[in-house]
Amino acid sequence: MSGNLKQKLTRPSIWLRLLYMFVLAVAFNIAEIVIFAVVVYQFLATLFTRSPNTKLTQFGSNLARYIQQIICFMTFATEEMPFPFSSWPDEPHETPLVAKNDKSTSETKKEEDETGGDKGSAKASKSAPRKTSTPRKPRTPPKNTS
Repeated sequence: MSGNLKQKLTRPSIWLRLLYMFVLAVAFNIAEIVIFAVVVYQFLATLFTRSPNTKLTQFGSNLARYIQQIICFMTFATEEMPFPFSSWPDEPHETPLVAKNDKSTSETKKEEDETGGDKGSAKASKSAPRKTSTPRKPRTPPKNTS
């Protein structure tokens, strides 16, 4: 058993991976600082221009994917090494990490929150009071006769 343990502990691949993990941990900390700068700039850009910077939005999305790749590698979820050991995640993906928040969706959600329902029922609820339903008794399962 001790020979097997010694063989496991002296594998160069696992120690090399540890070295890569340290490098990627530093990259992760740098990426945190960059994300914070992107957040501040996007907030100010949106505040003054009423729309976020689209190029910075794309960069933020790519940076989020990069952070995800780092975490997946460091937690052994994947063997694929992220940037700088592979290419930067710059291609558009079919499924974004977050859904786009367009104005009509946010206005609809705000109105739903205020009225407690969707737009259509909001008009109906203003003109007619809501009906309250009586609680139902729980269903009993059918008896097994076999």
